[in-house]
Amino acid sequence: MKRPFRGPALAGALAVLTVLLLAETVVVKIQTTNLRKEPKFYSQTIASLTAGSPLEKLSSQDGWFKVRTSAGVVGWIHSSAVETKKFNLLAMDKSMKTQASAGEVALAAKGFNKQVEENYKAKHGEANFAAVDRMLQLKISPSDVEAFLRKGKLGEFGGGK
Repeated sequence: MKRPFRGPALAGALAVLTVLLLAETVVVKIQTTNLRKEPKFYSQTIASLTAGSPLEKLSSQDGWFKVRTSAGVVGWIHSSAVETKKFNLLAMDKSMKTQASAGEVALAAKGFNKQVEENYKAKHGEANFAAVDRMLQLKISPSDVEAFLRKGKLGEFGGGK
Protein backbone atom coordinates (compact mmCIF):
# COMPACT_ATOMS: atom_id res chain seq x y z
CA MET A 1 0.00 0.00 0.00
CA LYS A 2 1.35 3.36 -1.01
CA ARG A 3 1.44 6.11 1.66
CA PRO A 4 0.07 9.53 0.64
CA PHE A 5 2.55 12.37 0.18
CA ARG A 6 2.42 14.60 3.29
CA GLY A 7 4.65 17.41 2.07
CA PRO A 8 1.98 20.17 1.93
CA ALA A 9 0.69 19.32 5.41
CA LEU A 10 4.22 19.28 6.81
CA ALA A 11 5.06 22.58 5.10
CA GLY A 12 1.88 24.17 6.49
CA ALA A 13 2.63 22.98 10.01
CA LEU A 14 6.19 24.29 9.71
CA ALA A 15 4.91 27.69 8.52
CA VAL A 16 2.51 27.97 11.47
CA LEU A 17 5.25 26.99 13.91
CA THR A 18 7.63 29.56 12.39
CA VAL A 19 5.05 32.36 12.73
CA LEU A 20 4.37 31.40 16.34
CA LEU A 21 8.05 31.30 17.22
CA LEU A 22 8.80 34.60 15.48
CA ALA A 23 5.78 36.42 16.96
CA GLU A 24 7.06 38.83 19.56
CA THR A 25 5.12 39.03 22.79
CA VAL A 26 5.19 42.14 24.94
CA VAL A 27 3.72 42.50 28.41
CA VAL A 28 2.15 45.58 30.02
CA LYS A 29 4.62 46.74 32.69
CA ILE A 30 2.63 49.57 34.28
CA GLN A 31 -0.37 49.35 36.57
CA THR A 32 -2.95 50.37 33.94
CA THR A 33 -2.82 51.75 30.43
CA ASN A 34 -5.02 52.17 27.40
CA LEU A 35 -5.03 50.48 24.03
CA ARG A 36 -5.61 53.23 21.49
CA LYS A 37 -7.22 53.38 18.05
CA GLU A 38 -4.27 55.33 16.61
CA PRO A 39 -0.64 55.76 17.75
CA LYS A 40 -1.33 58.98 19.69
CA PHE A 41 -1.78 59.60 23.42
CA TYR A 42 -5.04 61.43 22.81
CA SER A 43 -6.51 58.87 20.42
CA GLN A 44 -9.72 57.04 21.30
CA THR A 45 -9.32 54.29 23.90
CA ILE A 46 -10.51 50.92 22.63
CA ALA A 47 -9.52 48.80 25.65
CA SER A 48 -8.02 49.16 29.12
CA LEU A 49 -5.04 46.98 29.99
CA THR A 50 -3.51 46.05 33.32
CA ALA A 51 -0.02 45.07 34.41
CA GLY A 52 1.00 41.65 33.18
CA SER A 53 -1.35 41.59 30.17
CA PRO A 54 0.37 39.77 27.29
CA LEU A 55 0.13 41.35 23.83
CA GLU A 56 1.23 40.15 20.42
CA LYS A 57 3.38 42.82 18.76
CA LEU A 58 2.32 43.25 15.13
CA SER A 59 4.37 46.29 14.09
CA SER A 60 5.95 49.49 15.40
CA GLN A 61 5.83 53.16 14.47
CA ASP A 62 7.50 56.16 16.12
CA GLY A 63 7.67 54.65 19.61
CA TRP A 64 4.27 52.94 19.40
CA PHE A 65 3.50 49.25 19.00
CA LYS A 66 0.53 47.92 17.10
CA VAL A 67 -0.59 44.93 19.18
CA ARG A 68 -3.27 42.29 19.48
CA THR A 69 -4.73 41.35 22.87
CA SER A 70 -5.54 37.78 23.87
CA ALA A 71 -9.19 38.69 23.12
CA GLY A 72 -8.21 39.60 19.55
CA VAL A 73 -8.53 43.39 19.92
CA VAL A 74 -5.99 45.23 17.75
CA GLY A 75 -4.75 48.71 18.68
CA TRP A 76 -1.76 50.86 19.60
CA ILE A 77 0.18 51.10 22.86
CA HIS A 78 3.20 53.27 23.63
CA SER A 79 6.43 51.30 23.91
CA SER A 80 7.15 52.84 27.33
CA ALA A 81 4.17 50.95 28.79
CA VAL A 82 5.35 47.48 27.77
CA GLU A 83 8.40 45.27 27.85
CA THR A 84 9.43 42.30 25.78
CA LYS A 85 8.24 39.12 27.42
CA LYS A 86 11.05 37.08 28.85
CA PHE A 87 11.05 33.34 28.37
CA ASN A 88 10.29 31.33 31.50
CA LEU A 89 13.32 29.32 32.42
CA LEU A 90 13.00 25.82 33.73
CA ALA A 91 14.33 25.94 37.26
CA MET A 92 16.23 22.88 38.34
CA ASP A 93 15.51 23.86 41.93
CA LYS A 94 11.71 23.80 42.23
CA SER A 95 11.87 26.38 45.04
CA MET A 96 13.26 29.00 42.64
CA LYS A 97 10.63 31.51 41.55
CA THR A 98 10.59 32.04 37.79
CA GLN A 99 7.47 34.22 37.36
CA ALA A 100 5.98 37.33 38.95
CA SER A 101 2.38 37.92 39.97
CA ALA A 102 0.37 40.83 38.57
CA GLY A 103 0.62 42.49 42.01
CA GLU A 104 4.39 42.20 41.99
CA VAL A 105 4.54 43.63 38.47
CA ALA A 106 2.33 46.55 39.55
CA LEU A 107 4.57 47.28 42.54
CA ALA A 108 7.65 47.04 40.34
CA ALA A 109 6.05 49.50 37.91
CA LYS A 110 5.91 51.95 40.81
CA GLY A 111 9.56 51.23 41.56
CA PHE A 112 8.86 48.87 44.45
CA ASN A 113 8.45 45.23 45.18
CA LYS A 114 6.61 43.95 48.24
CA GLN A 115 9.79 43.43 50.27
CA VAL A 116 11.21 46.87 49.42
CA GLU A 117 7.91 48.57 50.28
CA GLU A 118 7.59 46.73 53.60
CA ASN A 119 11.23 47.46 54.47
CA TYR A 120 10.79 51.15 53.65
CA LYS A 121 7.59 51.39 55.71
CA ALA A 122 9.33 49.69 58.67
CA LYS A 123 12.24 52.16 58.55
CA HIS A 124 10.04 55.20 57.86
CA GLY A 125 6.92 54.70 59.95
CA GLU A 126 5.95 58.33 59.39
CA ALA A 127 5.80 57.86 55.62
CA ASN A 128 2.35 58.44 54.17
CA PHE A 129 1.60 56.84 50.81
CA ALA A 130 -1.87 58.43 50.60
CA ALA A 131 -0.65 61.13 48.18
CA VAL A 132 0.84 58.50 45.86
CA ASP A 133 -2.39 56.50 46.00
CA ARG A 134 -4.41 59.66 45.17
CA MET A 135 -2.13 60.41 42.20
CA LEU A 136 -2.69 56.91 40.86
CA GLN A 137 -6.42 57.61 40.84
CA LEU A 138 -6.09 60.68 38.59
CA LYS A 139 -7.64 60.24 35.17
CA ILE A 140 -6.79 62.60 32.31
CA SER A 141 -8.98 62.52 29.24
CA PRO A 142 -7.49 62.15 25.76
CA SER A 143 -8.98 65.53 24.79
CA ASP A 144 -7.13 67.17 27.73
CA VAL A 145 -3.89 65.52 26.60
CA GLU A 146 -4.42 66.79 23.06
CA ALA A 147 -5.20 70.32 24.31
CA PHE A 148 -2.03 70.27 26.44
CA LEU A 149 0.10 69.16 23.48
CA ARG A 150 -1.44 71.79 21.19
CA LYS A 151 -1.08 74.62 23.71
CA GLY A 152 2.53 73.71 24.47
CA LYS A 153 3.32 73.10 20.80
CA LEU A 154 4.58 69.64 21.74
CA GLY A 155 4.86 66.44 19.73
CA GLU A 156 3.20 66.58 16.34
CA PHE A 157 1.85 70.08 17.13
CA GLY A 158 5.30 71.57 17.55
CA GLY A 159 7.22 69.80 14.86
CA GLY A 160 9.02 67.50 17.27
CA LYS A 161 8.27 63.95 18.28
